[in-house]
Amino acid sequence: MAFVPAPNIIMVEMRALRNGQQVENRVMIDATGEPQPADLSDAAIMCWNWWENTYAPLLNEDTRLVEVVATSLHEQNGPQFTYAPDTTTTGTFTGPALPNEVSLCVSLRSGARGRSARGRFYVLSISDDQRLDNNHVTDAVAGAFAQAVRDLNALIIGNGWLFVIVSYETNKAPRVGGPVYFQVTNAIVVDTIVDSMKSRKPGVGT
Repeated sequence: MAFVPAPNIIMVEMRALRNGQQVENRVMIDATGEPQPADLSDAAIMCWNWWENTYAPLLNEDTRLVEVVATSLHEQNGPQFTYAPDTTTTGTFTGPALPNEVSLCVSLRSGARGRSARGRFYVLSISDDQRLDNNHVTDAVAGAFAQAVRDLNALIIGNGWLFVIVSYETNKAPRVGGPVYFQVTNAIVVDTIVDSMKSRKPGVGT
């Protein structure tokens, strides 16, 4: 797909390794102006610290954060910043973990209706002790993951930015005039059923 500029947008990729497999979470931030190099470094450091302090306690210890990459989507050859201060930041939830492809979906909601105005945040690991049964996590675990994403939203807003869903298409066709942004106003877990992210299986790909 050809590059389509998304003015003012910073794409932040939180890249990790789990059992040797590359996994990541990606969020879009509206910087409300053309992203400057300082914005990219601030966004990357903010997301690393959130991962370490808020997200890591919910993730299994077999998941290690490798780097956070912030990229300006304002133009095709916009600036990029990579933050990788150490090689020791891991999940801190101990005990056996479920397979790499097992995940939980946190739904990102905006004030608008329709699929284009919603996003998904798939958590990077689920531990055996976080299960209710073979197919569900506990309500407490689901609530904790949703709250962690809401906390990230609060950090983004506190920096004067917006956590957004960037929609490039509508009715299966590119949007005329470029992408539309929907501000994330809430993060919820619709159900506690675990999901499958097959691309996260070892040896399959990112």
